[in-house]
Amino acid sequence: MKVLIKPRAELVNLFSKESVKSNIMQSLEPNVDLIFYDEIKNEEMEQILKEIDVLIGPKINDTDLILYSKLKMHQTFATGLEEYNFTFYKNNNILLCNSHTHSKIIAEYGFALLLSIAKELNSNDQLLREGNWDYTQYPAITLFGKTILFLGFGNIAKIFKKLSKSFEMKYIAIKRTKQCDDPDIEIFTPDEKLAAIKQADIIINCLPLTKKTINFLDKVEFETMKPTVIIVNVGRGITINEVELYSALKDKRIRAAAIDVWYNYPKIRGAETQEPLPCFPSKFPFHELENVIMTAHRAWQSDALLTDLNPFLENVNRFIRGEQPQNIVNLEEEY
Repeated sequence: MKVLIKPRAELVNLFSKESVKSNIMQSLEPNVDLIFYDEIKNEEMEQILKEIDVLIGPKINDTDLILYSKLKMHQTFATGLEEYNFTFYKNNNILLCNSHTHSKIIAEYGFALLLSIAKELNSNDQLLREGNWDYTQYPAITLFGKTILFLGFGNIAKIFKKLSKSFEMKYIAIKRTKQCDDPDIEIFTPDEKLAAIKQADIIINCLPLTKKTINFLDKVEFETMKPTVIIVNVGRGITINEVELYSALKDKRIRAAAIDVWYNYPKIRGAETQEPLPCFPSKFPFHELENVIMTAHRAWQSDALLTDLNPFLENVNRFIRGEQPQNIVNLEEEY
């Protein structure tokens, strides 16, 4: 079985190391014909892609899809899959598996956002930088005893819940089905979301972007929220209606938001290569609001950046051995 491994852009240097390549080869089943993308000559590329059975790597460019004529499994490094061509996988009966390896890092970051906005750290930091000791201008709230609502209850939300356990919160969540192995949380289906939103002091959005989650929080949902609610978004930007979120924050119909995922992105990201510069994350001036903490889609980034390849390699081994891989994407649900 031919397996092609192609790194994400930020991991190219890591994958080029002979020690890493050696470990990958030793970790895969012995009957694997392993090919590293950086070792393919340009004139060989098209023919090799036509022979690949398993791809470990990022999204396939639309222009290259036709070349993967033998592909049976694609193990991607990504969690969100909104840019993937699901029709290609369905029509060709290809197994697509996504990744949840950095769920704990995203949950940790989301929890930091929540604490920061609840304690008004950014605003109070700025005051003291100006020599102002007014501790009443931006009062903090406590998380103890609050009701926290998770939009989506996957790995990120489950880890977030563990992190917040000390605060004696009430936990509720909205997910596709009522099935849940956690007795400490009350589950609502999307049809019941207004009943859940009415209770929430804090809303943690972990939703992926699918055709069913666009504008999951819209006008009626914002009208239902408590005026004291805090929203933390580490899901996908357009799962929350852009107009309604900005209006609710600007008019102070909700208390605050801490946002890491957005509506407008630069074509190229990076300190020295960003294009265009500046690039604001919305057509609305969120950056002018005091009740918002903004970060640039970086919840996944840490010193634990994807260096442990074992979960990906073991999942491919499962497939090769004829076992059920983990994290199989539901192509109809697009997640």
